[in-house]
Amino acid sequence: MTGLFKTRLQRHLREMAKYLRLVFNDFFVFALLFLMGGLGYGYSNMLKTLKTGYWWAPVVALLVLVIVAQIGRFATLIEDADRVFLLPKERAMHAYLVAARRYSQGLAQATQVIAVFLLAPFMSVTMAWPVLSLVELGLAQIILKDALLRLDLASAYQVTGQTRMNRWEFKWLLSIVVLAAGLWTLPLVAVGLALILDIAVAVWYVQHWQKQQIRWREQIKIEDNRMLGIYRFFNMFTEVPMLAGTIKRRRYLDGLFKLIKPRHDKFYLYLYSRGMVRGSEFSGLVVRLTVIGMLLLYFVRGEWLPVILAALFIYLIGFQLLPFFQQYEDIVFTHVYPILPAQRLKSFVTLITLILSVAALLLWLVVVVANPHLMTAGITLLVEVVEVWYLARIYTPQRLARSIENRA
Repeated sequence: MTGLFKTRLQRHLREMAKYLRLVFNDFFVFALLFLMGGLGYGYSNMLKTLKTGYWWAPVVALLVLVIVAQIGRFATLIEDADRVFLLPKERAMHAYLVAARRYSQGLAQATQVIAVFLLAPFMSVTMAWPVLSLVELGLAQIILKDALLRLDLASAYQVTGQTRMNRWEFKWLLSIVVLAAGLWTLPLVAVGLALILDIAVAVWYVQHWQKQQIRWREQIKIEDNRMLGIYRFFNMFTEVPMLAGTIKRRRYLDGLFKLIKPRHDKFYLYLYSRGMVRGSEFSGLVVRLTVIGMLLLYFVRGEWLPVILAALFIYLIGFQLLPFFQQYEDIVFTHVYPILPAQRLKSFVTLITLILSVAALLLWLVVVVANPHLMTAGITLLVEVVEVWYLARIYTPQRLARSIENRA
């Protein structure tokens, strides 16, 4: 069974590598470096304004560490067909699940170490913690995460009359108790509590797993939800075939379509607008990218970094909307309507212009609120206007015109 997990893991890593190459392209990596540099510079400047003795410093540290402790889920790579074909091998699945937990440890523990490393300067300044105490807290964080992943492993088995031990409220409560004890007393106390928790879960698991059945349906659902979250992240940057969009009526937006006159040349504008509003795939992508961009721009300071970030998110939104042009290619009636391809393209360009303009306006408003420099707001507005004009009026028609010619 360990070999089965290795085979699935290799296939999974190849799939992730394919999408990561599309996400971390040269332009995005360049912008990410600027973002990390800007955040690091802002963090450094913030630390200079702090001093020792703030009552809220341990609270902030506790909140950050508890949230980070929940990052890194148990990746089983279990598939829907396993509940049928692997049921006779249920006892042998123990080795499979142990291998899955061992793989899950990698990224999860790396996240914990990075979080404690980034939080260390803040705690050193506001709480006057020495390096040894920070190392002890980091050790407690690692052991705590190991215990939480062991809880996920133990909860894969069904015990009669007992609820799952890895319920989110239970994991949050354990994290708060362990880390609060270390922050308000001594870090070694958190290390001791985390060790006791980890050992207790390990002993329970050894005593029970051979007598219990696997929660097949639940584990399949958990793994599907985990992969859905990953695919949704990739879908913000590229098209993901595994994601199936849902349709929602959204009657409260019907008033917007009254602005589109019922004329022959407005047919595709109405169709694309309705599809954009009712469908969750592309509309959700636009909303997610816009909200993420607004949040980043609110916390980022500087003269040029907000300009670069605003331009990056407008580019991402515009680029990801291009496949929507082919949304109705498989519907035969769209090919028999007496509408010229040029009218269809013009309608799509109009919709893209409207969407990018609204997104650009929202991003610019956040820049104005978050940055006191008028020059930054002015340059951002100028760059956004030029970028929206180029993406919607130049790049999109040329790109889609070539696509139509190739399909013909």
